[in-house]
Amino acid sequence: MTANESKQLKEELLENISDLFLKYGLRSTSMEDICTHLKISKKTLYQLFSNKDDIVEQVMVYRRNNYHTQQQLKKLRQLDAIHMMLNIRDHIIENFNSRLPANLFDFKKYHPEVYKKANKIDQEAIQALFNEIINKGIQEGNFRSSINQEVQVYLFVKQMLILSEPELISEIKYPIATIVSTIVENTLRSFVTPQGQEILEELT
Repeated sequence: MTANESKQLKEELLENISDLFLKYGLRSTSMEDICTHLKISKKTLYQLFSNKDDIVEQVMVYRRNNYHTQQQLKKLRQLDAIHMMLNIRDHIIENFNSRLPANLFDFKKYHPEVYKKANKIDQEAIQALFNEIINKGIQEGNFRSSINQEVQVYLFVKQMLILSEPELISEIKYPIATIVSTIVENTLRSFVTPQGQEILEELT
C-alpha cells in the first residue's frame, strides 16, 4: 500500500468510524466492532491506529478539519458579522442535536486526555473566529468600536464551552436551542451600532 493509498484509507475509515460513534455511542463501539462494521481486519486497523484513544483523537481532528467543515467556514466568511453570528448559532444547535448526549460523558470519562485536547482546540478555534467576527463587525460599522474585545471573547468562549461539559449540560433547565440563542443574541445586542441594530431586528 502506497502512502497516498494509506492516507485515503485512513480518511475513509475516520469518516465511517465517526458515524459509528454517533450511531452506537463512543463507549459501546469497540475496536472489534469497528472491524466488523467496516469489514476490515484487526491487522489493518492497528497498522493505522495504535489504540482506541488514538482513533478517538484522530476522529476529533478529522471532524474539525475535513473538507466539508472548511467549505462551511469559507461560506461563513462571505457573510457580514451579524449573519455570521446567527449562522454559528444555528450550526451549534444543529450539531449539538445530532450528537448522542451519552457520548460527551463517555468522552470525558474514558478518554480524558483526548477530551482535554479537544477542549483546548475548540477554545482556540472559538477565540480566533470570534475575534475575526468582532473586527469585521467594527469595520462594517455594525459593531461599536468601543467593545472591550478581550473580555467579550473570554466571556463568549466560556459560555460556549459549557456545551462540552456533560455535568453542566445535565443541569441545564432549558432547551439547548434556547440557551445558545440567548447567549448569541444577547452578545449581538450588546455589540451593535444603530446600523447593526436595524439588521439584527430584521433577522431575529
